[in-house]
Amino acid sequence: MESLQFVREDWKLFRSIDTLCQKAGVHREFIPMLVSKELVDNALDISGDCEVGLVDENTFYVSDEGEGIDPDKLEEYFSINRPMISTKLLRRPSRGALGNGLRVVTGAVIATGGKITVATKGYVYKVIPQEDGTSRKEIIGTYDGKGTRVEVQLGMNLPPGTISWGNIAISFTREGKMYNGKSSPHWYNSEAFFELVNAVNVDVTEVLKFFTPIPNKYIAKIEEEFIGRKTNTLTFEEADRLLTLMRHSKEIKPNLLGEVGDSFKEHHAKKTGYFTMGSSRGKNPANLPVVVEAYVGLKQGEVSRLRSDLTICVNKTPVTADVKVSTKQAQTTIWGGGLYIDLRSRPANIYINIITPYMPITSDGKAPDFRPLRELIEDALKKAVSKAKKANAVKNGGKNEKEVILNHLQEAIQKTSGNGKHIFSQRQLYYSIRPYVMEAFDGKQPDYNYFCRVISEYEAEYGDIKGMYRDPRGTLYHPHTREQISLGTIAVNAYNRPKWTFNKILFIEKEGYFASLIDESFPEKYDCALVSSKGFASRAVKDLFDLLGETDEEIQFFCVHDSDAAGTMIYQTLQEATIARPGRRVKVVNLGLDPEEAIEMNLQIETFESRTRRSVADYAWEWEEWLQENRVELNAMTTPQFIEWLERKMAEHGVGKVIPHDHTLEEQLKKDTENLVKENLVQQILKESGFDERFAEAKKQADLLINLETARLRETIEESLENKPKLRWDKPIKDVAKHLAGRVG
Repeated sequence: MESLQFVREDWKLFRSIDTLCQKAGVHREFIPMLVSKELVDNALDISGDCEVGLVDENTFYVSDEGEGIDPDKLEEYFSINRPMISTKLLRRPSRGALGNGLRVVTGAVIATGGKITVATKGYVYKVIPQEDGTSRKEIIGTYDGKGTRVEVQLGMNLPPGTISWGNIAISFTREGKMYNGKSSPHWYNSEAFFELVNAVNVDVTEVLKFFTPIPNKYIAKIEEEFIGRKTNTLTFEEADRLLTLMRHSKEIKPNLLGEVGDSFKEHHAKKTGYFTMGSSRGKNPANLPVVVEAYVGLKQGEVSRLRSDLTICVNKTPVTADVKVSTKQAQTTIWGGGLYIDLRSRPANIYINIITPYMPITSDGKAPDFRPLRELIEDALKKAVSKAKKANAVKNGGKNEKEVILNHLQEAIQKTSGNGKHIFSQRQLYYSIRPYVMEAFDGKQPDYNYFCRVISEYEAEYGDIKGMYRDPRGTLYHPHTREQISLGTIAVNAYNRPKWTFNKILFIEKEGYFASLIDESFPEKYDCALVSSKGFASRAVKDLFDLLGETDEEIQFFCVHDSDAAGTMIYQTLQEATIARPGRRVKVVNLGLDPEEAIEMNLQIETFESRTRRSVADYAWEWEEWLQENRVELNAMTTPQFIEWLERKMAEHGVGKVIPHDHTLEEQLKKDTENLVKENLVQQILKESGFDERFAEAKKQADLLINLETARLRETIEESLENKPKLRWDKPIKDVAKHLAGRVG
């Protein structure tokens, strides 16, 4: 059966809510917000100010006091099957990007079964969309107001916040200043300029009046080369030549683009700079000035119940960017739209305003691509966060969080330890400090990781806090004894190395490998203890290495890790000094897995998109770029491969099995022989004395005494435990047994 080919014209995507979302670049729940914002943007571009408000539960209005809309243009403006009509090809730092705004408005009305009325130049018009994508107007009343008033009724209840984006655009526009100058030739690459001149049919010299002044000698050259030519007849090469001549005009500096300024309610920071958009076909790249303003207002209250809010504006109007923000404790992360930014900030209201003649976009929905501006945005945000923190510190008598922690540290230690009577964990100390920080900073919850860093710095200067221990975060496995010890600071402080049991210790970042190695009796075969810290080595692991390195017995230390950026740093940080601990007193041998051998072994390579640059250890500098987007896990090896690989590595560096020095060997032989001689002699004496018969007779006497004592045994135990509650239940039984045994014989 012959298949049918279905053809759909692009404008038809505007009349269904699902495909409208595709063109608008937002989820359907945000369509009302976007429609109101688009009308606000148009009004602000035309008149410089406007008003937006709700009429009823499904109707809103936007009004301005500008010159009004030409009624003869209404049907064209509100038709969805028209080509894009826009001044946006002429690059200036104004709102909008595509000229799709009124088509989205009309499409939303069609898709929801709504209505549009436009009041302008003395009359009120009802705009009626038609099936063919055009619209027609109908006069339904008179209008004595100034400018234009557009009312949009959607066939749905308006969600909360419908006019919020529009109000933000109005608020930002009323603050600071906007660029009122002409476009600059430097703001176009060859391709963009070609699209501009081909979209209009005027004399080439007519185009010059829309741009910043060009020296007279270059105007004369343009008139000479392009005399009588229309812009839409220029070839790409001719347009590129025209742009080259026009670029002898002065560049516009970023500080002339305008700003919102610092009168907005949040803490403000500003960064300026340029970004470049290259040309793939022509000679001229675009050099675009940019102003980035960041506003940060820290939220007050219980941190765990708060979340950060983010609004990004381009040229003072919110954009439909899929950029998210989240805050955990005091770490705020912003990601999406080409951004990945970490801020040391508690939950906050965050606003970003970018002013630029051109913002790269990735869809018809005007979704911005912020990659070229990432550094400027990050710098502005960090500066605004710093200002917000300083303002918060001033509010609290000039004290910062670290000072509050240290000022109350001794008090918290006394409280947590019961005035020195009990040991306590670092997390318990955190909860004792927490109320002081929250009181000082209006409910701000201190970040636990930051608290731990402050405590480490304190201990580095004043010594370890007496009585404080850190929770276990790792495991030590002993060969031969098969004992497993959870590694915390208490366990390490009490640790005694079993004599002559192992002469190697292997650090593995993932505890999951223990099972395979133990099943293969690897630790026993190589007299090798196993250690894991579930990622980066904890303080307890580093202390254990130093402790073992100070013992008399020879020992070697090894590290195994994934072939990724984090794996290289796991090894490096295991060897290096930290805030609380100096560098290891022992040498740690890096066994890998390193990228070069992973590739030689033909192991599976994972690729990933790196949102932020990853730290790589100094020894792996040749692979730094590769590790930004590639990794190979130890798990890429099968168990036989892993065991074979590890045994080969150990053979290269190992010191063989544990064999003590001669004196210890002789002492062990003497001890074992004496014990066996003693055991044989005891058995001989017992047999000659008739021990078995005598024990049987004594047991009969003991059984009689036990039967007499059983009746009051529970009462005896309860009385004993009441007098000595720290005892275990079997201790009173041992006392009774001792008494009964003394009566036998």
